[in-house]
Amino acid sequence: MAVFIKTSNVPTSTRALVGLLLAVSAIIFALKFQQLRVAIQQGISISFGELYVPYLQLIPRSTVYYPWVIVTSIFAEVSILSFGFSILVLSISTRYVEKFWGWKEVVKFVLIIGFITNFITVIFAIISNIARNDVEGMDLPLGGGISYYFGFLVVFKQLIPEHNIVLFQGLVNVRVKHLPFALLSLVIVWSLLISRSLYPAIPSLGSFITSYTYLRFFQSFLTDPLLPITTANGDNSNSSLITGDASDTFQLVEFFPSITKPYLSIVFDRIYEISVLLGLITPFNDESVEQSNLRAQKRQEQANQSQKSVANSVAERRRQVALQVIEDRINKESTA
Repeated sequence: MAVFIKTSNVPTSTRALVGLLLAVSAIIFALKFQQLRVAIQQGISISFGELYVPYLQLIPRSTVYYPWVIVTSIFAEVSILSFGFSILVLSISTRYVEKFWGWKEVVKFVLIIGFITNFITVIFAIISNIARNDVEGMDLPLGGGISYYFGFLVVFKQLIPEHNIVLFQGLVNVRVKHLPFALLSLVIVWSLLISRSLYPAIPSLGSFITSYTYLRFFQSFLTDPLLPITTANGDNSNSSLITGDASDTFQLVEFFPSITKPYLSIVFDRIYEISVLLGLITPFNDESVEQSNLRAQKRQEQANQSQKSVANSVAERRRQVALQVIEDRINKESTA
């Protein structure tokens, strides 16, 4: 009964996505273990890490023969560390985002972003390996949770841009809206200067661009026109369909440092105009911008209220602890 209660408290999207991660990773582990046992019986010397499952993992050479790996590799991790980190990211991110979107949209978001990111990654990997004549690189597994890591960072930038993340008792204090650019820059520098490869720079950049484009121009929700916030269910007859997020705070230039915004605005505006001209995206009108700004303001108010309630509860707990310490001290002095 206790196990059922704990499981029922886990959001549906968390159960679905973490379940897929566990299932795919467990199957890969079992198949690799079987391959290792056969290799040992045949007297072949090979380590567990050198074994791959080409029909589940994203391996450039095998993707043409097993195209479905672009999806399965979203949940196929290549190491214990990345496996644990993916569980942590999915558990924390889906639990929060589902309150705004509903579980179906969260699952759809991970699948769409992961699919497009993995497709971009394998194309770049094939072209890069052919150009460098790197035979070994064609057989190395890619994919995994890195296909949606930066996607969730973009989501948090959209939902709670002004929220502060405080770690190590205040030693680290950073706003959510600064995280995508800071971490993306760190990954690109590490990838190019230390690992000297396009991985993980390409999937990270692909995840960032894909998730932003989807959220900005294509994600659709049914919303109540009287309350400019996203509704999780679509059964409200008074709801209207809204597509994308045209709010000023969610412009692409807002992800970058202030000193670069005047220059990047010119570039991004031209890209937007060309995309509209080619029919790739639908241009925003004044009404959609105003409605998106109202939704963004409403989300920020909800986040502020939540943050205040958490701060008040922490302060109350501290006050209770302080009172208890004073009371214990008085009792000891009275006894003495």
